[in-house]
Amino acid sequence: MKKLLTGLNAMILLLAITANAQKLEDQTLLTIDGNKYDAGTFMRVYLKNLDIVQDESQKDLDNYMDLYINYRLKLLQAQEMGLDNDEEYKEELASYRSTLAEGYLTDNEVTDELIKEAYERTINEVNASHILIKVDKDAAPADTLKAYSKIKLIKNKLDRGADFDELARNESEGPSAGVDGKIGWFGAFRMVYPFENAAFDTPVGEVSDIFRTDFGYHVLKVNDKRPAPGEVAVAHIMTYDRKPADSADAEARIRMVYEQLESGKEFGDMAKEFSEDINSSRNGGRIGRFGTGGLNSPEFEEAAFALDTLGTYTKPIKTEYGWHIIRLLEKHPVAPYEKIEEPLRNKIKSSPRSRKITESFTNSIKEKYNVTIPKYENYSKEFPLITDSIMTSSWEIPLEKTKRAPLFTIEGKPYYRSDFWEYAYKRHLKDPRKFKSLEDKIKIYFTEFSDRSLVDYYEANLDRDNKEFAFILNEYKEGLLLFELMEEKVWEKAKTDSLGQREFYENNKDKYSYGKRLDLILTQNTSEETAQQVQELLEQGKTVDEIKAQINSTGNTKTMISTGIVEQNYSRLPEDFEVKEGVSDIYKKDNAAFHKVIKVNEILDPTPKSFEESRGAVINDYQQALEKEWMESLRDGREIKVNERVFKKTKKAIAKKAA
Repeated sequence: MKKLLTGLNAMILLLAITANAQKLEDQTLLTIDGNKYDAGTFMRVYLKNLDIVQDESQKDLDNYMDLYINYRLKLLQAQEMGLDNDEEYKEELASYRSTLAEGYLTDNEVTDELIKEAYERTINEVNASHILIKVDKDAAPADTLKAYSKIKLIKNKLDRGADFDELARNESEGPSAGVDGKIGWFGAFRMVYPFENAAFDTPVGEVSDIFRTDFGYHVLKVNDKRPAPGEVAVAHIMTYDRKPADSADAEARIRMVYEQLESGKEFGDMAKEFSEDINSSRNGGRIGRFGTGGLNSPEFEEAAFALDTLGTYTKPIKTEYGWHIIRLLEKHPVAPYEKIEEPLRNKIKSSPRSRKITESFTNSIKEKYNVTIPKYENYSKEFPLITDSIMTSSWEIPLEKTKRAPLFTIEGKPYYRSDFWEYAYKRHLKDPRKFKSLEDKIKIYFTEFSDRSLVDYYEANLDRDNKEFAFILNEYKEGLLLFELMEEKVWEKAKTDSLGQREFYENNKDKYSYGKRLDLILTQNTSEETAQQVQELLEQGKTVDEIKAQINSTGNTKTMISTGIVEQNYSRLPEDFEVKEGVSDIYKKDNAAFHKVIKVNEILDPTPKSFEESRGAVINDYQQALEKEWMESLRDGREIKVNERVFKKTKKAIAKKAA
C-alpha cells in the first residue's frame, strides 16, 4: 500500500511539473462553448495593435479581454453560418496565402547578404588579367583532369615568380590572350559569379587560387582596385577607315571636325553632319548611359570618364572601332544603397547567383525534414526510360506502372520515378533552354524536381511549421470572415432596409436638424478699396447684379459674390465672424487673398431635417445601432470562461514585453 501511494505521489508530482513546464503561450486562456483559445494568440494580437489603439480604455487588459471575447464570438457565428465554406471566400483566401507564402520560400538571410555584397561590388571596381584553360562543364573526367593539370602547372610557375603577362600571352586559351590576359575594369554582374568572386576576393598585385567556371579553369591577377565612377551619358562624333579608294582617312576627317568645334561650331550639329555612327548621329551623337564595361571599349570609356565638366569634349581618340571626339552630357554617381537595393534584389533573382539562395533554402528544408536526395554518377543510365527524344521535345511519359522504391521521402510522403517523369514531361514541352547532352538535361531536371518537391512540401505545411506565417494567414482569414459577417449582419441591412431606416429616423428625429443658419450675401474683393465700395452698396440695399455691374464695369473682376443659406459654421466665413443681421465689417487675414464683406439678411433658427436630407447620417447611425444590438445578442446562450490564473500570468508577460 505504501509503495502504491508513493507511486501515485510521484505521478502527481510528474503531472504537476509537466503542466508548469508547458509554455504560457500554449496554455488555454479563454474557452467559449468548448472552443479553446491560447494565451499566445491573445498576446500577439494585443501587442500588435497596441501602438495603433488611440482609445486608452482599450489598452486596459480587462477591457481588451471583453473586446477579444466579442471578436471570438463574431468568428464563431461566422463559422456557424458557414461563411468559411463560401467558394468566393476560399478563392480569395487561397490567393492571399499564395502571395504571402512567397516571402517564406526563400533564404532571406542569404538574399540580404548577396544584396550587400553586390552593392559593395557596385561601388567598387577591379582591374584584372586572367589565364583560361578551356574545358566543358560536362566534360569527361579524363578531359577535366587534363585541363586541371595544365592550369595547375601554370599556377605552379606563377607561384615561382613567372611573369603573368607572358604566361597569359603564351598559355591562355581565352580571347584576351592577345592582350596579355588583360580584361580591364569591371564591377558586379559584369563577369560570371565565380570569376567575380575570385577577382574581388584577391588582393591587389596577387594571383588567385585556381577556380572553375562554365568556360573552364582560371587563375587571375588583380592589377588594381578603385571606387566605381558611376555612369555617364555622352555624345560622340565618330569616323572610321573607309575603302582604299577614298583619299581622306578617318584620322584626317576627325581632326577637321575637331578644328571646326574649336572654332565654335555646335557639337550636335557637327555630329549630325559628319559623324559616321549612323545610330547616334541623328540624335546629335548622343549614346545611352553607361558604366565601366558597358561599351566593351576600354579606350572610349577611359576618355569619357576622364571628362569632369559637363559640355567639355576630348581631343580625337582612337579605339578599335575608329576615331572619336567625346562630349560629356551627364555624370551619375553610384546611387545610395536604399535607392538600388530593390533593383539589385531583382538582378540577383534573375542571375545564376540566385542558385546560392535556392541551395541554402533547400538545404535548410532537407535538414528540417531529415531528407536525403540521391545523387547519381550517371543520370541517363539511372533513368533509361527518358530517351533522346526529350532533347527535341517529343518524349512521352513511359507506360510502366511498376511501383519501385521511392527516390526519396519527405516526412513519410514518397516521391517515385513516375512523379519525376511527370515533372520532366511537363517541363520539356515548354523549356526553351539548350542542353549539351541527355545526361546534362536529366541531371538538371532531377535537381529542379527534387528542389521543387521540397519547396512545395514546405509551402503546403507552412501553417504547421512556421508560427509567424500561421499567425499572419490566420489574421487575414479571420479578418476576411469578419468582413463577410459584418456585410451580412450589419452593413448590407443598414444600406437596404429602407423601412428600418425610416423607423430609426422617426424614433430619433431630434438628432437630425439644422443648426442656426444664415441667409447671406458673401463678397470676396480684390482690394480694401473695392471692399469699402461693396460695403457701401450693400448698406444701400443694392442687389447682387447691381453691385457686380458697377464694381466690375471695366471688365476686371474686382468682386466675386455668392448667395444662399449656410450653416453658422460655414467654412468660407471668417473665423472671427460676428453673427448678426446686416452688413459686416471688412475681414482680411494677413495671408488671405481677398477682403471679405458679408451681409446677413436673416438668421434662421434650428429646424428639423427631412428624412431625405438626413439619410446619410441616418444610415450611419442605424448601422451602429444594428451592430450594438447584434453584439448584445452574441453572448446569449454562450458558455464563456476566462482562466483567471493564466490571465494573470498573461498580464505580467505583456507588461514585460511592452516595457
